Amino acid sequence: MRDARNQRSLGAPSVKRGRCLVALTVAVLCLAPGSARAEQTQSPDTTLAFVAGAFVMAAGFMVGSVLLATNTDNRTADNAGWLTMNGGFTVAPIASHAVVGEWGRGLAFAAAPAAAMGGTAALFQVDSGTVVHGSLPEQRVLWSFFLAGLFSGTAGVVDAALARGRTAPVTVAPMIGAGHLGLSVGGTL
Repeated sequence: MRDARNQRSLGAPSVKRGRCLVALTVAVLCLAPGSARAEQTQSPDTTLAFVAGAFVMAAGFMVGSVLLATNTDNRTADNAGWLTMNGGFTVAPIASHAVVGEWGRGLAFAAAPAAAMGGTAALFQVDSGTVVHGSLPEQRVLWSFFLAGLFSGTAGVVDAALARGRTAPVTVAPMIGAGHLGLSVGGTL
């Protein structure tokens, strides 16, 4: 009984430190200097956008990994570590697109990792021991959500790194001709 209380008390400060680190990272990126403002006139700094997104993703991954590695069969710390990694995947596209002034696009790219994180949280509600003691189907679902968040978050960061070429929004126009009707999509995606 005493060991269980000691394990819970050991995991709680780590979870709080991880949450504080993620919150601090987000605050620093939101308060970035003038190069992150939407009203910039020169071409966006895509290198800084990539570095910002990669930093957030790596920081979430490192903090989550530390939470997973430093606990002794504490399900709460395992779940917090896993969700911290998913949180990094979700915030990274927002941070990288914020640097180039494309907040809406960043939120759009963050939707898929956020959905994967929500699915992971729902899975933890069904079985809180999924990370270490989950059944094979639970592990498959858990890793599917993890990989979906990782790849879609990475795609968002890479998209921000390619922002320099975007000059015009996407346009959709009707096409009407003899015997056909359709839509023409143009611009840069």
